[in-house]
Amino acid sequence: MGWQDRDYARVSPAAGPLRRIHRPWLVGGSIVTTLIVINVVIYVLASLSAGLRELFYGLGQMQGLAVSHGQLWRLITAQYLHAGPGHLLINMLVLHFLGRPLERMWSTNRFLAVYTVGGLAGNVFYTILGSWGWLDPRWPAVGASGCIYTLLGIVAVLFPTATVYVYFLFPIRIRTAAIIFGGIALLRVLQQAANYGGEACHLAGLVFGVWWAMKGDAWWSRTEWRLPRTERMSRSRDQTTGFEARIAERREDAETIDRILKKVYDGGIHTLTEAEKQALREATERQRHREEEAGRIDRL
Repeated sequence: MGWQDRDYARVSPAAGPLRRIHRPWLVGGSIVTTLIVINVVIYVLASLSAGLRELFYGLGQMQGLAVSHGQLWRLITAQYLHAGPGHLLINMLVLHFLGRPLERMWSTNRFLAVYTVGGLAGNVFYTILGSWGWLDPRWPAVGASGCIYTLLGIVAVLFPTATVYVYFLFPIRIRTAAIIFGGIALLRVLQQAANYGGEACHLAGLVFGVWWAMKGDAWWSRTEWRLPRTERMSRSRDQTTGFEARIAERREDAETIDRILKKVYDGGIHTLTEAEKQALREATERQRHREEEAGRIDRL
């Protein structure tokens, strides 16, 4: 059991969901819930009238030709539009099941950034294929599937033996599911089969997700700007590099953990501030990455 699984690393229910994240704009204190609500609200609003649908989809849907002419916002806005209720339902269900474990591990900023860039990668690849003539650059495209496949790639690397139910019926390891869905997407793109433009977005999102889990996540964990910006919990980084920097980071994490756990021992879990809980979770994650790099975590 890692530190993040123990009681002292969890958020106290008394703190409430909004206080836990310190993001008053989040629905229920959850970035996953907020994204689901945004997608559903936009779809409902666009369904109210033909005028609203034209406004949302006419200006927001992906179209490679429009993007190449400078309408770059479509690379982002298309992630929040869907082709129908079934399309929306499937994407939001998968976002719920794949996003929750990552949300518990990450900060709000990290989750939203990775989710958005994953969808961006899919839409950029879609635009590139249109410029190459592999698909018609005038074709419209909508959906959050590039973002969803990014989460699939990340979870498949971080939790490879976790079991998922394909179509809610067939149990399969998530790593195997990612390989199967990635292979299907690649085959359909090469064969230019049905919805191969959408499959290209899926494939690009999946590749980005795998890369992020293997390389990008460790980089983010090392960056200073992601830490809570409070004077009490601010921590200066030694301006050293290489081995000395790693030793300094380990020492700093150990001191932080010892201090927080001593506070829990002396006064109980309720005495921890939200910043202290966040610092403990972040120290845990850096330790996990160090163990992965040292080969002490089995990901076969």
